[in-house]
This record gives sequence, C-alpha cells and structure tokens, in this order.
Amino acid sequence: MTLHHRQQQSLLSNSDTNNTDSYRSTDTEYNSSQADERVPETSHLSSTTETFFHIVCITAGTGILQLPYALKSGGWAGMAYIALAAAISAYTGKILVRCLYYKHGVRLQSYSEVAEAAFGPRGRLVVRTLKDVNLLGVVGIYIVLAGISIDSLVVGTPVEQFGERFWIAASAVVVWAAIVAARQIHDVFVLSIFGTLTTVVMVVIVIWLGVLDLEFMHARPPTKAIDIRMMPISLASICFSFGGNLNWPDLEASMKSPKKWSKALSLATTFIAFIYACVAAVGYGVYGGHVRSPIFLSLPSGIAVSIAKAMITAHVLLACPILLTAVFIEAERDLNISSNTLGVFKERLWRAVFRSLLMLVIALFALFVSDFSKIVPILGAVAASLVVFVIPVACYICLFKDQRQFLVWEFVWCGLIVLIGLACLVVGTSQALADL
Repeated sequence: MTLHHRQQQSLLSNSDTNNTDSYRSTDTEYNSSQADERVPETSHLSSTTETFFHIVCITAGTGILQLPYALKSGGWAGMAYIALAAAISAYTGKILVRCLYYKHGVRLQSYSEVAEAAFGPRGRLVVRTLKDVNLLGVVGIYIVLAGISIDSLVVGTPVEQFGERFWIAASAVVVWAAIVAARQIHDVFVLSIFGTLTTVVMVVIVIWLGVLDLEFMHARPPTKAIDIRMMPISLASICFSFGGNLNWPDLEASMKSPKKWSKALSLATTFIAFIYACVAAVGYGVYGGHVRSPIFLSLPSGIAVSIAKAMITAHVLLACPILLTAVFIEAERDLNISSNTLGVFKERLWRAVFRSLLMLVIALFALFVSDFSKIVPILGAVAASLVVFVIPVACYICLFKDQRQFLVWEFVWCGLIVLIGLACLVVGTSQALADL
C-alpha cells in the first residue's frame, strides 16, 4: 500500500471547506455524463463497501507485524504517530483524488496525468516510473515472502521436500491466475474481502496470544513514554505502514458514486489505524523492550501462531492482484488494449498475454536474482516516500494555487507532510542500504 511493507520490516520495517461543494458537484457531473468514458469496458462498478475492503486489503499488510517494535523504538508516543500517519494518509489520498478534478467537468485518468498537469511531461515520467517500480517491487517481495512463509509452514509434512524456490514459483502462479482472470478492480472484490478477513483473524490471534502470555509473566518488561533519538525511525516505519495511495485514482474511478470516496477512505483509514493501535499496544505493552519484529517471534509458538502466519501469507497473495491493477490499467490504456479498439476476444487475448509476460518477469526476478529482496527496498524507499507523501502535496498546491487561497494552517500541515516524507526517504534508504 507504498516497497513499503518490506521496508517496514527492515526499518523495525481533511479537505478544505471552500472547495468541497465544487468538488462534489464535479463528482456528480462526472458520474452522470462521463461514466462511459471513465469505465468504457465494463458496467460493473464498485460500491462504497467494496472500496472500503479494497483500501483495507491494500494497506493493512505485513507492516502490522512490526508495529510493536516501532513502539519499542519510539516509546508509547508511537501511538500518537499511528494517529498522525493515519491523518496524513487520509489527507494525501483525498487531495490526490481532488487533483484528478482540478479542471471543472474533466477527470484525469491517473496519478501520472496529475503529475503531468502539475509539472509537465517530465513530472509524468518520474511519477509513472516511481509508481510502477514501487508496485511491481512490492508484488515481487510479497511473492518471495509468501514462498518463504509457506516453506516454513510445511516443515514436517510430505511436501517439505519441494523447497523454498518451488513455493515462490507456486505463489507467482497463484497471483498470475488471479490477475489474468480479473479485468477490472471490481472483479477482485472477493479477494479484497478475504484479504481483509485474513488480516482481522491474524490481529485477533496476535492480541489473544499476547494477553494470554501476560498471565504467565512474573514481571512485565519495562516500557518508555518517548524516545526522541529514535523518533524518526519509529515514525517512518509507522508511516510506511499506511502507504497505499498509488491505487487510489483507480479505486475512485471504479466507484459507482465517486463523491463517496472521501467517506470510504476515512472509514477504511480509521479502521486500519484501530487495528494497528491494538496490535502495537498489546505487543509493546506485554513484551516491552523485549519485543521482536515481526511480532510472531515474541509470541508463544504453537498452532495459533502457525495459523496467524498462514493468514498473513494468504493476505499478501490476495493483495498482489489488487496492487497490480494500478500498473496494468494504465499500461493497457496506453497500449489501447480495450474491447472498443480490438473487440472482446482480441482484447482479452492481448490483456492475458501482456499480464502474463509481466508476471513472468516478476517471477523470474523473485526466483533467480539473489539480492532481489535487498535491492528492491532501496528503490522502494525512494519511490514510496516521494509518491505517497511528497508528490501529492506538491501537485495539490501547484494545481490549485490559482483557484483558491490556502490558509496558513494548510501550508503548515502540507509542510509537515513533506518533511515527514523526506525523513522517511532518508531513514528508509539508510536502513535498506544497511541491510545489504
């Protein structure tokens, strides 16, 4: 949701009122008069509930497992960092989508087009490159993590002999089958539901085991209120846990009622912040300065932990097809792979061929590039920090500076977001380089 989830492990790992009415009216006009242009190939659009599940599935991934360790670094102040990161995530997600409508009655189609409108063709090229590198890298890392996790889960079973590389390949095949079968975001709704449910089950298990373990402790390990020196690392790792806005333009475009985007994003972000806070508080409260990352390493071993590991493995595999839609939809639009130009049969054929080739490249890198899981996070630290935090704010101010007067608090808030984004870039890149 920004290679934010992989980086999280290596690190430890609202809208203005003056423009709200015009924004909503633009949404309404766009819904009624430009629906065919927005989604030319399918009449299946997502409800607000579906969009909620998509957002949660994309954002709440493996990063949740390192949150107790983030509190170990920053102290209980990390709970405030979670709230701050959630507020930043919701705000940048809303202003990014607002930028799509900066011209009255016209909707830009992608994040890349927003960057082009703000900074010209070079801006589009930079954002497109950063976005695609980030998302493709995340999927590659997820496939590797899933394969490694499955290999550890089958120890002692007849399939143990297959080995780690086999399970990485099998994970890639699962993602390939899902992405080839799905045409639009709406088609992966079931994956989002199950992805969200797996996360919830994993969270419940972690909290349950942590609370049970507390009963057997003679003395609770020490905790601290705040650690100023470690605050940048703690805050950066938590902020990366909320990365996901690269998919937001496509999710908003897929909605039956785009004007409800802000509502869906706010509800999803609040829910994510709640489960993050629960895991972080229990993990750090129970294990204190002895907590490890991922939190599984601190929990008592047994069938429950194995189930939790299986849940997070299922989640990363279910999230991959949703993450890839942001890459495929824009690329296929540029290549004119649509039923309007090719016909239904050829469109489906070329879409399958294109997606299969790209998945093959991802799988080959995951399987045979030995340092893939170490090199990609370096690129991801740069990509995620810029496209998740810095660039949405820069585009928003650039596109709307002549349309409205920004208040002082907005400049302060936007400046804070940019500073945090740059801090994430420095901390994330430094940690990724240290892990080489």
